[in-house]
This record gives sequence, C-alpha cells and structure tokens, in this order.
Amino acid sequence: MSHACHATGCNIPVPPKIFMHRAHWFMLPKAMRDAIWAAYRPGQEARKDPSPEYIEAARAAVRHIEQKEGRSDAE
Repeated sequence: MSHACHATGCNIPVPPKIFMHRAHWFMLPKAMRDAIWAAYRPGQEARKDPSPEYIEAARAAVRHIEQKEGRSDAE
C-alpha cells in the first residue's frame, strides 16, 4: 500500500511510512527533516495517530515546500 507525497499538488506515490518523495524531501532543510523523524512514532501511519508534534512538523514542511515552489497561496 502507498500514498502520495505530502507536498501540495504532488501525486508521486511513496510508501505510507515516507512523508515525501526524494526530491521534495531534500528540498527541506535538514532541521525540518530531523524534526519530522524525531516526532515520528513507528506504526503511526497504520494506526492513523500521529502526535501533535509530528503534525506541526509536517505542516511546517508542507508550507516550506509551497513557498519554495511558489505555491504560498495554495489552499
């Protein structure tokens, strides 16, 4: 089973445990990537219970990619 990269407008499939595909992931500063992994709890993708810290880090990462790609007005 897979899902799409979490970057806005990206439909590239990735495994459920993976947040973004490689190109988007490496557009993030290392500190953002580290924050996502620090807040990740193994199995959260199956249980559908990410922590508030993970959600916060994920939202910041998505906004960062939106800005890098000129999508800051994305819905």
